[in-house]
Amino acid sequence: MSEFYDEAAAVVTEALAEYGAPLTIRKIVAGEYDTDTGGMSQTITDHVTVGLRESYRLQDIDGSTIKRNDVKLLIGPALTAGGQTPAPTTQDKIIFDGSTYTVQNVDPWNYAGVSVGFSVQARK
Repeated sequence: MSEFYDEAAAVVTEALAEYGAPLTIRKIVAGEYDTDTGGMSQTITDHVTVGLRESYRLQDIDGSTIKRNDVKLLIGPALTAGGQTPAPTTQDKIIFDGSTYTVQNVDPWNYAGVSVGFSVQARK
């Protein structure tokens, strides 16, 4: 990766480590139908990183795209255990500060096409 990406990622990671808190991205992948149980199997993978929660400004809340209790989660580019944070998707759950949120929208912070963090609209 480029030196510019490494520097940008380091700045974001350092700021979120100082002001943020642990955050878990829970990716749930549906498997095949199980005839024995009558349900779908699931594979759950948790990715631990750091993040920061912000409230939306009142003028941003429109009642449909952004609802009153939605939050903005700023997510770091590096996992706590090392490696890059996978891009959140609208099928993911995020566990932060004792609450579980569903991802509504993801806005990656891209520098030259490389993500160095994510801004996520999340809903309880």
